[in-house]
Amino acid sequence: MELEKRILRRMTEQGTDIGLSLEDGIKLRHGDVIGNEECMIVIEQLPEKVITVKVINKDVRDVWILLGHVIGNRHRPISIQNEEVCFPILADSEIEVFSKLFSGIMEDIDMKIEEKIWLSHLGADVHEP
Repeated sequence: MELEKRILRRMTEQGTDIGLSLEDGIKLRHGDVIGNEECMIVIEQLPEKVITVKVINKDVRDVWILLGHVIGNRHRPISIQNEEVCFPILADSEIEVFSKLFSGIMEDIDMKIEEKIWLSHLGADVHEP
């Protein structure tokens, strides 16, 4: 969530206190390098809990529509990779919430919870103006 912020103050692994003020529309991503010839900083994102959903029965269009509706209605940023939709969760209690929301399509999807470095799908930022 901190990578979404425009103004950020953090401490590097070497103990250097840094402050960042980014222009509108600029967002840091895992692996970005900032700085100059004297000091370069690599942005490292911590792993976070995510829900990954894969549609098992790809011929059922209603499953795709409901999946998009439920995730979109919760205003979640998504990542799409290898025919899987992935989105971060803020608390373990959300696992039960999404299980209930997906209850009508559970036999058509494979839903799993994992911890990983989550990167949003480019162009799928729900918070852009």
